[in-house]
Amino acid sequence: MPLALALVPCLIWTPPAQADDLHVMTERYPPFSYQVDGEPRGFCVDLVRRILDRLGLEDTEIIFYPWARAYRALQEEDGRVLFPLSRSPAREHLFRFVGPVFEDTLYFYARRGAELEIASLDDARRVGAIGVTRDDFYHQFLAARGFTNLDVSTCQAHDFRKLAQGRVDLVPMGEKALAQFVGSIDGLDPAMFERVGPPVHTSGVYIGFSRSTPDSVLRAWRQALDDLKAAGVYDAVMNRYFPPADNSRP
Repeated sequence: MPLALALVPCLIWTPPAQADDLHVMTERYPPFSYQVDGEPRGFCVDLVRRILDRLGLEDTEIIFYPWARAYRALQEEDGRVLFPLSRSPAREHLFRFVGPVFEDTLYFYARRGAELEIASLDDARRVGAIGVTRDDFYHQFLAARGFTNLDVSTCQAHDFRKLAQGRVDLVPMGEKALAQFVGSIDGLDPAMFERVGPPVHTSGVYIGFSRSTPDSVLRAWRQALDDLKAAGVYDAVMNRYFPPADNSRP
């Protein structure tokens, strides 16, 4: 066989071998990730599916878990992927990241008409209770800043139900996620709540990986995301879920 022909198979690129061992997880968090008739949907779901397609992993299942379970698995188990995941200094040594894929500004929300005066984080520290979800970004962000009035639950839907019932005074949430997230909760409407106080924090949303994930896998995912942006696919997905008039680009 001619040497040139013998070398041809070596020139065909394939995804890193470890890439198809990944277990891809998300939570119910509209508009980023949710289910319709059992099928995964959402901004981040669509984006991750397109990355998987580019890597030749189109048959990979995206599995929904409660947040605390998925977050714990990402810390303790190899080969795990979790999205959406906000990046913070406290998480840098725990996980690896691809992105950002989105950016949102965090505010506090209260029941409409509650007439809370929240001009600073100190004012928020003095309310009776702030509803947060265990180990999510908002919980960690506020706990790291000395908040002792946190009412911890297992999911953000519970936090907003408590807010509607007057069991907590405030709930933190990204501004662009608020309407679609609350609108997806049975019995609740975004009009029941109002933003109070100044912006608390601007957070980048990423795709998170177990700390042991090989560099080759991270490079492949990052390149796939860059390719989607260069081809205009990222913008098309963004505009589908967040119309251009309301867009806040990463």
